[in-house]
Amino acid sequence: MSSVAEKLAPEAIKKLIPYQSARRIGGAGRIWLNANELEQPIDYVAGQGQYHRYPDFMPSEVAKAYQSYSEIKSPVLAVRGADEAIDLLIRTFCQPGKDNIVVCTPTYAMYEFCAEALSVATLPVPLLGDEFELNVEGVISAAKVANVVFLCSPNNPTGNVLARKDIERILEATRDDTLVVVDEAYIEFDWQQSVADLVLDYPNLVVIRTLSKAFGLASVRCGFIIADDSVMNYVMKLIPPYPMPDSSSEIVLKALSEQGIAQMREATHQLIARRDWFAEQVTGFAWIETVYASATNFVLLRTKPGIKLFDYLLSHGIVTRDQGHELALANCVRITIGSQASMQDVLEAMNNYSVSNTNEHNESKGIVK
Repeated sequence: MSSVAEKLAPEAIKKLIPYQSARRIGGAGRIWLNANELEQPIDYVAGQGQYHRYPDFMPSEVAKAYQSYSEIKSPVLAVRGADEAIDLLIRTFCQPGKDNIVVCTPTYAMYEFCAEALSVATLPVPLLGDEFELNVEGVISAAKVANVVFLCSPNNPTGNVLARKDIERILEATRDDTLVVVDEAYIEFDWQQSVADLVLDYPNLVVIRTLSKAFGLASVRCGFIIADDSVMNYVMKLIPPYPMPDSSSEIVLKALSEQGIAQMREATHQLIARRDWFAEQVTGFAWIETVYASATNFVLLRTKPGIKLFDYLLSHGIVTRDQGHELALANCVRITIGSQASMQDVLEAMNNYSVSNTNEHNESKGIVK
């Protein structure tokens, strides 16, 4: 006999596979480099709020502070993380069972997940080549039967920036018919590549930002939508009554203060240097096929076939992200850049793996060292 819940749940929800977040997948380990978090937190000291009161229905002070930090003139809306921004945009502009979104795979899985939860179809347009470039004509063609196009730049999990000229071509071609959402969650790691300034020229452009990455505030849940008023007017119809708790707002305002921004920029500068150093080090392993250029706080590695890097690191207490479920990312592992000590541990483990493989190879060939 079926339960009431089973009777009432829509087919789309019954078929939905839960999003496999880093925390949901879990795993035992001592070093966590699988969620693209900031491993070394920045100390933003918050004040004491009046927590018995409901927060502002729209955290306007937070939005103003972010607008000042970003040096943009377009409207800004604070939301509970970039994930809520994605969900809000799909719910606002797509009708269940009728409309479509476009994604450029491999990319952040939450776009498709949110769409599937709402019975909105996803049209994938794969990125091109080893550089994971936009298939501009493919996106423009798919956009003709879609309401929203999602572009992630810098892209997760590949780490590369999408060419501004390609995004502009897509914006121009879709100006009158389709929203183009550019997810800039990692933009602090390559600030000059932002396209947020284009919102003034293209009302169909929406930019998503977050404080979870470079600012190191993943648990605070603060993201932003940057868009034209014509978009904001509809999104704000669906925003929850109290979208951000005061405790989070206090921390965010500290992070967006002059001192907080300076701390973030210094931490980001150090992380980028550590990322580039790590990428250079791992390039030397013979069983590493490709170390992809990164404009993020992670590095994507492709090993040669048969190398079980994810499993090996996990056996040594180092939790990374296996990307092998994506056909285009076979034999790929994504490693978040943590502290210097953490990255040294990763390199030591990889070096031991390399030595072990070499010894096994020599023994199989009858070579005595």
